[in-house]
Amino acid sequence: MASRFEMIVKVINRRSGLSVTVNGEVNGSFHSILPRHIAVELGLLIEGEATIGSCCSLVKANYSHVDLMIGDKSIYTMVLITDYLDKVIIGINDLKSLQGIRRS
Repeated sequence: MASRFEMIVKVINRRSGLSVTVNGEVNGSFHSILPRHIAVELGLLIEGEATIGSCCSLVKANYSHVDLMIGDKSIYTMVLITDYLDKVIIGINDLKSLQGIRRS
């Protein structure tokens, strides 16, 4: 079973300056994911639709870009937007970038 842990993350819409600070979950997901209600609260523009693999099938999800900030580090990254989750998921590649770990 994969480890799961939570951390405080600030999600920022670079265009509008709107932000929310939430408990984000790290659960081994490759992509960072936002619940649609947070995307709406931030006024994010839907930039497109991506087809991604879930554990059992391919699913379509909208995407946009945000700044994710943990502690004093931030990155500008693509996030998937979904109606199926209530939590912000921090993708493992984004977490590595925020922690300053080089990708191999």
